[in-house]
Amino acid sequence: MPFHAEPMFPGDLFDTTARVAADAPASPGFSGMQPSATWDQFLELGWQAVLIAEAHGGAGASLGDVAAIAEAAGRHALPAPLVARCAVVPTLLAGIAGQASAAALLNDIAMGKASVCPVLDLPAGALAARGQGSQGDRVVLDGTLRGIDLSEPATHLLFVAPLDGAPALFLAPRAALSGSVRDYLGIDGRQTTDIALNALELPAASVLLRGDGVQQLVDHAQAVGALLCCAQMIGAIGAMIEQTIDYLGMRQQFGVALATFQALRHKVVEMYVAYENARGMVRQQLVALDGAAAGTLSAATLRDVALVKFYLSVTGRTAAESAIQLHGGIGMSRELPAARLAMHTLACSQQWGDRFTLLDRLAAEPALH
Repeated sequence: MPFHAEPMFPGDLFDTTARVAADAPASPGFSGMQPSATWDQFLELGWQAVLIAEAHGGAGASLGDVAAIAEAAGRHALPAPLVARCAVVPTLLAGIAGQASAAALLNDIAMGKASVCPVLDLPAGALAARGQGSQGDRVVLDGTLRGIDLSEPATHLLFVAPLDGAPALFLAPRAALSGSVRDYLGIDGRQTTDIALNALELPAASVLLRGDGVQQLVDHAQAVGALLCCAQMIGAIGAMIEQTIDYLGMRQQFGVALATFQALRHKVVEMYVAYENARGMVRQQLVALDGAAAGTLSAATLRDVALVKFYLSVTGRTAAESAIQLHGGIGMSRELPAARLAMHTLACSQQWGDRFTLLDRLAAEPALH
């Protein structure tokens, strides 16, 4: 029985992204120095501007519109930092858009002149800053910026670190963050980087926000990142089910198609039911979150997003394992598109909150007791 996964938010954004992603090479081989042809196309299409308000040169669109882009990219296991650059960063900067520097950066992002990489989930004690100078005109950073997604080049980094004990949001040009660099290549082709900073001086203007408001903004941005990461996973799981059904109908064993074996059909049904449940949950949360001012999410909303991401992290891993098994196991499926989708799903399940971090967070939430 054929199956086609319908997009959560159909339209031109989904269709255009799907066409561009379909033409992207399976192994992009990002160097971190030059953008890929696919990323260049996304910048020219203005995908970074979709969520930015019209007052700052953007389209002023909805989370559903960005979700359409993320879901279409997920269908082709595209390891581009779409969620981080097109959703998380605009959400963070929208909360401080009244500042001249933030407003100017939003305009540059919308025009494709800048691409900003967020680093929001540093381990405790990984990085710290202190003020310096008689006029407090400099800050000094010590520690390591970890897990920077440089799958595509970034002009700036937007990161959080304690400044003299108080949380602060920093913005710095990538070129200014000099130090020892270590690069890592993920199973889905993403390139992440760690930068060790040793008494690195930045101007005080690098601090965009300091104090209690930082955490509220970061929580909101991470919730947006988690939901749109879920949209990527929905796209990948839907495509995996399509390809699995096609494979079982084509592949034969003992003279009959694998699709005739009841046990395999039951496995596909389990994947489909989990997919439809997850799809509905993600779409509902995206609609609920849409239009919320930056930094205004309630504890209940943050908890709901964490629950959805936790569910997808578990469900996505199960679906990925099932798809590989139904394609004959890892040795038989490694070169197939379904294997790339499975690895993409597993990688997305670790981003913007893995299942263990989310479970700890949910268990510590008083409202759940």
